Amino acid sequence: MSHFQNLPHLLNASDNHLATTPIPSFASRLSKSANLVTSRAYQVERAYPQYSLFSDNCALILKPLMPKFKSAGSNGISVAQKGRLLLEFSPANPNGQGFNWDEKINFALSVEDIGLMISQLPHYGISLARRLGDNTTGTNGKSYNLVSNTNETTEKIFSAKPGDGATILFKLDYVKDGHGGQLPPPSAVTERSSAAPIEFEVQAGEWEVVASVMKESLPYLVGWNQLMDISSQNAMADAEGRDQDQY
Repeated sequence: MSHFQNLPHLLNASDNHLATTPIPSFASRLSKSANLVTSRAYQVERAYPQYSLFSDNCALILKPLMPKFKSAGSNGISVAQKGRLLLEFSPANPNGQGFNWDEKINFALSVEDIGLMISQLPHYGISLARRLGDNTTGTNGKSYNLVSNTNETTEKIFSAKPGDGATILFKLDYVKDGHGGQLPPPSAVTERSSAAPIEFEVQAGEWEVVASVMKESLPYLVGWNQLMDISSQNAMADAEGRDQDQY
């Protein structure tokens, strides 16, 4: 069995195949997690990391969209598509009880978008746009960026501006011909929200957490940590082979 055949099990952290993985130290870390969940009488196949924020008028949830990988050479692997960080805005229900999750609006941040936010906020504002019909941004799934196949002029615009008391105002809106508060056009089949514009005031402490989550996520979203683990172990295995050849 080639090393590449085992790589998907490593990337998916499936403990069913840890005994046959060709990368001991990476597998040992996964094995510890596998032993932990097995001792609790269940097995973890997938994880769903997210960070949630709530205010009186909106819920904001951050979720990672992991990168996609592809085969490279006879037994290698590389990144096919960088990951993204999904922002989900959900308005509060009119009665003040809970949130209307069916009316949520999504905006996917590229790794470069994340870098821009970290470098500019909280001192300077930023604004990002997704033009309908433009699928050149390399998103991890068209539905997250409201892509249509027509020449729409509506844009989905996310902005983050410094506010009072070290707060940051996140805002998501549909804009057409310079006018906000628009509805998604019929051709935009991936979202049907009528909640725009929707705003969330991020407090100073919350921003510190969000910024930390963003920074820690970047190496994973570009596939750096996953592939560096494999590459490092291969380099050490090659060195051990050379040492043995000397005897």
